[in-house]
Amino acid sequence: MAPNADAEQSAPVTKGEPQDLGIPKFTHNIQKEFTRVESQQPHCKRRKAMLAAHPELANLNAPEHSSALWTLILVAFLYWSAYTLKDSSWWIILTIAYTFGATADHALWCLIHDYGHESAFYTGWLNSVFLLITNMPHVFPSGVTFTYYHRQHHIHLNETYEDPDIPGPLEQKIFGTTSIGKICYLACFPLVQVFRTVRYGPMYCDKWVVLNYLINIPVNLSVLYFWGPSAFLYLCGSFFFSIGLHPLGGRWIAEHYAVRAEQETYSYYGPINNAAFNIGYHNEHHDLPRVPWSRLPTVHKIAKEFYKPLYSHPSYTGLLVEFFFNPNFTLTTRVVRENKKAEQFNVDIFHVRDLGDDSKKTL
Repeated sequence: MAPNADAEQSAPVTKGEPQDLGIPKFTHNIQKEFTRVESQQPHCKRRKAMLAAHPELANLNAPEHSSALWTLILVAFLYWSAYTLKDSSWWIILTIAYTFGATADHALWCLIHDYGHESAFYTGWLNSVFLLITNMPHVFPSGVTFTYYHRQHHIHLNETYEDPDIPGPLEQKIFGTTSIGKICYLACFPLVQVFRTVRYGPMYCDKWVVLNYLINIPVNLSVLYFWGPSAFLYLCGSFFFSIGLHPLGGRWIAEHYAVRAEQETYSYYGPINNAAFNIGYHNEHHDLPRVPWSRLPTVHKIAKEFYKPLYSHPSYTGLLVEFFFNPNFTLTTRVVRENKKAEQFNVDIFHVRDLGDDSKKTL
């Protein structure tokens, strides 16, 4: 789907070692409990060093307009396939949803991620409009709220429990450290993310959230009325599989679980990036959040000396196997720090503002 210009691994593979099976060899480094640090998140310091060494990186912050075209193609595909499957058996529907539907759904989430960083257009409201279109096949009106909490994740990276990506104590208690518990955790991950926001008080709401609901609810009702429950089941299944118990769901574990403490963020440079708009380039993304998906491999290539020392995952599937069955790999295998005030960080690069507000322009 999205061409990956730089697919090499930063972690060497030695013949005969567990990497041959796609299973990362990091068992002895995994810590069961939180690794607590007092340092500032590493991306601020690395960003400054990278821009000092390679000023041309700033030129990569231009919008990627092709994201809009990919949105229209993928949204059309999901609704076309839902219509095609409206008279099919439930097992065919769920099989197609787990394979093709989930892949397309996940790709749309990757585009929502880019729209949230306003990386498709300079105009804020245009990013917001395409974000709403992208979220339509996901059934649940969650694109705008995801963007809000994702920005908090960037600003408060690994702060307990200010970072929305950090599993809370209740999640740790419910799912525990057993294989069954961790499998259930990933299977329920779409719901986990919803309930995790409770710790922030009243759910975030603005005009774009309201519009998100006003669009998705009538569209869902139309699918049910005109195409029937089978088509709607396909869309729901595609949504849950895309961010749940699926090889693509491995990225929720891959991005920030500390398999190499004290490293906080991890990239993946494998072939799944071709179907996920380079979402695996996660260190590169946190270092330069405004750079769109299409230029993240270029960031890696230009600033290669900054990424070569970092561990990167060779396989999402192998990582999931390790997560499920290694008793030391738990929901608290994370690097965490005390909460900081947002003013302590250079938050301007994150472009934090209300969706659709053009009052602040950055690169």
